[in-house]
Amino acid sequence: MTYEKDPFGFEKVPEYALQPAKEADEYSFHYVPRGATNRFDPAAYEKVLHDSVRQAAEREEQPEMLDILQEKASYSLEQATEYDPQIIDEVVLDAAVLYPDAEDESDVAIETAEDAPCKMAEDPAFETVETPAFETSETVATYSKTPAEIPETQGEETPLFSKPTPTRPVFQPIFVPKTATAKIMPAIGNTISSKLKLIDMRKKEPLRMTLEEDILVPDIKPDLARILVMEGKIKLLEREIHIGQMETDRVRFSGDLILQTLYVPENRVEVEPIIAIESRIPFKNETEMRAGPYSDLSVTPNIESIDFTVVNERKFRVKATVVFGIKEYSNVDVEVFEGVRDEEIQMLKQKINLTDVAMRKTEPMEIKDDLMLKDNMPEIQKILRYDVSVVENHKQITKEKAVINASVYCNIMYLGAEGNPESVNAQDAGTEPEGEAVVPVLYQGKTEFTQFIRLDGDYNPNDQNPAGSKVNFNIASLNLTAKEDGNGKRNLFGLDMNVDTGLELYKNIEKDVVTDVYHHKKEIQYDTDEIGVMALGGSGVAEISVREIVNIPERYGNVDKVVYISGTINEKRAFIEQAKSVVEGNVTINLICTSADTKKTAFNVTQEIPFRSAMEIPGITPEMTASNDIVLKELWFDKINNKQIEVNAGILVNTAVASQNKYRLVKNISFLESPQDSNPLPGIILYIARPGDTIWKVAKKYRTTIDEINKMNEIEFGKEIKPGTKLLIVAKNN
Repeated sequence: MTYEKDPFGFEKVPEYALQPAKEADEYSFHYVPRGATNRFDPAAYEKVLHDSVRQAAEREEQPEMLDILQEKASYSLEQATEYDPQIIDEVVLDAAVLYPDAEDESDVAIETAEDAPCKMAEDPAFETVETPAFETSETVATYSKTPAEIPETQGEETPLFSKPTPTRPVFQPIFVPKTATAKIMPAIGNTISSKLKLIDMRKKEPLRMTLEEDILVPDIKPDLARILVMEGKIKLLEREIHIGQMETDRVRFSGDLILQTLYVPENRVEVEPIIAIESRIPFKNETEMRAGPYSDLSVTPNIESIDFTVVNERKFRVKATVVFGIKEYSNVDVEVFEGVRDEEIQMLKQKINLTDVAMRKTEPMEIKDDLMLKDNMPEIQKILRYDVSVVENHKQITKEKAVINASVYCNIMYLGAEGNPESVNAQDAGTEPEGEAVVPVLYQGKTEFTQFIRLDGDYNPNDQNPAGSKVNFNIASLNLTAKEDGNGKRNLFGLDMNVDTGLELYKNIEKDVVTDVYHHKKEIQYDTDEIGVMALGGSGVAEISVREIVNIPERYGNVDKVVYISGTINEKRAFIEQAKSVVEGNVTINLICTSADTKKTAFNVTQEIPFRSAMEIPGITPEMTASNDIVLKELWFDKINNKQIEVNAGILVNTAVASQNKYRLVKNISFLESPQDSNPLPGIILYIARPGDTIWKVAKKYRTTIDEINKMNEIEFGKEIKPGTKLLIVAKNN
């Protein structure tokens, strides 16, 4: 195709105006979404260019129109430079058309929006008029003097145009922003949505509380010389705190700290070498903690440390630090937007993964059993101290029920009567024996039970197996007594306890939600709703064992027997490392021993044994957090010699790895009717992708669809564009 120069006799039309249109990458301009307050419209710019040619031919009859066109070109420049600096060259060409008498391009000075305010501030003839239709901080300047009244510029300031201009009427702003308020048309009644109901679980910040109390030795007990060991348990009045219909900012905790203290009496002539005291310290605490309406708070107490000081032979002081682990189970009820009836709207959907606590159920279990002493163990005179723990062995879950098997481990220290060797010699010598000696003895035993929990039948373990389940135990009550066997000997421990077995079932959910929406003809307004949900990445159980050799200090002499052993778990650090959930901590072991030297009393040795568990869980990432339930399964020891004792501990680590994610969902769709709707975008656009562009963003900007862009440009479905990609776009706004 050829182009004939000056076919209509326009001799002053520049050569470039008769050339073929430039490619899109030469212009490098882009449209902005409809409704933008300061968009640059090339269609309007071309109209200014054509009008300028026509008005230039008639400038002698209507010279004031040249000034109007000049202001239009300057305003177009301010708009264009905000989006693409290359458009300045096109505006310079416009100025050349408007002022054909200029000797060269240097005679025409171009001002940007940044330069103009500096000159305006010095001249009172300028006044600034706020433009509410724009969201920028710039203002439109109105000039009230004629050019004849403008004083000469000083210094290096560049005049607006270098050639003198004729006298013209007072300048009036050509562009008047539209201020008409858009009419909002809610899409109520036509909205398509679905309900998303689930229970979200998240850990709250733990609560730390310190208890201090002075405890008196009961009158029936002998004077205190030295405390061997002090251990405790927390008994809460409520382990589940239910929140009403109104959210709360304060939560109350109450319960008892039950202490078991073993001490050595001052008078060593006493029959009992070790004395036991059980104390109860009540507590109440109210703390600031936000909880949502109809949520449940599950509280798990743990004694972090116990320190004691002997004040005198009848009193000692206790300082205990208790940490309350708290989980909130909150109801999430979200209306998920899915579309609008009878409207061709485009929706950006995102698939979200979340974990629902499908069911929480607690069933009580009564356990009664008789634990028999081993052979050659002395009969039971008095129970001094005991420690009982419940550990899960295995579980099986079906639609109808859950079958849970667990073991109860018991460490019991009691006073036993055994024959005094000196009594035999006394009897042979014809004197009366002194009777049987009372000595402390350690008993370790266990029993098992099976718990059945009925389910509602909605649970499908095949579908929800990746989410898993969790079991926890709480000893509601415990009673341990000495009983006689069939031969009249006190060789039995009667165990009577009530255990609350809690079961949690988790369900993984995948849901497509709408995160953005637009219409190819109508303006859309919508709100967003942010929800935070938990996504369980995986879980697992690991059983580890640790071993340590405890050396007995010289001041205690040689060890005769170990009469009690106990331990507490302290988790120090938990983190994700190379697709593994790692937990580190230590087991604090307490050993009570009797001395082989008859002149020495019983003593206590404390030793910390470090442990580390690294569990490989597929699919976990470093951004996830691990929740660990660590249980001391059992303790045992071997006496190597009189100065060394080997201690072994079995530890059960139950780990769940999860992430907390937030999503913004579309809601409250409304259509807007405004005057701007009468200015459609061009129908065909050649667009060059920039960094950060996606097909969705481009389609929304030009009111088309992703499918149309993919089809027009032969882009594979699901494949994104790279910066510099040229896209041919056919807008659907007509």
